[in-house]
Amino acid sequence: MDMTAFLSYIIITSITPGPSNLLVMNEARRFGFKGAFRFNTGILSGFMILGVGTSWLTTSLYHWIPMIEPYFKVVGAAYLLYLARQIAFSTKSNDTDTYRKSSFFSGLLFQILNIKSVLYFLTAMSAFILPYHESDAAALFYMCVTILIGWAALLLWALFGSAFKKIFAKYDRIINAGMSLLLVYSAITIF
Repeated sequence: MDMTAFLSYIIITSITPGPSNLLVMNEARRFGFKGAFRFNTGILSGFMILGVGTSWLTTSLYHWIPMIEPYFKVVGAAYLLYLARQIAFSTKSNDTDTYRKSSFFSGLLFQILNIKSVLYFLTAMSAFILPYHESDAAALFYMCVTILIGWAALLLWALFGSAFKKIFAKYDRIINAGMSLLLVYSAITIF
């Protein structure tokens, strides 16, 4: 396996804006890093569950993936459009208590339905790990690396949202419109 290609794929895909990155940043923007803890923990847990589940499914059912993928895309795109609408039409308030904090479960569910993360793990397994490693231990090791790098990127986006909270609050409508449009773009790029 070309380790440079593998790490390049994992790092670039993890750090570039995607639905999860945008949502953890948005939650930290609204409530700060600590205030967004439940939702972000749900996102991180969902990411790990998705990584383990995708790894298992990829190794077990590799020949079925092309038939299942279109359904994942439709569900994922629909959910992204729903989230984009929610963000676009949220009302601004200077009091963060009037915003409803997202739950652990909503973060977990979102991440499990996040098509970018599904494709992230499918590509890592099918293009970089499985063709070069037949042992379960090697596949597990590389999947753990994939999950840890993804977690680091998600946490960086949350820190970014928290660090620039005051700037984001000043331009709340513009930021919401921008994030909403990025989520719509993410939904479109799925196809």
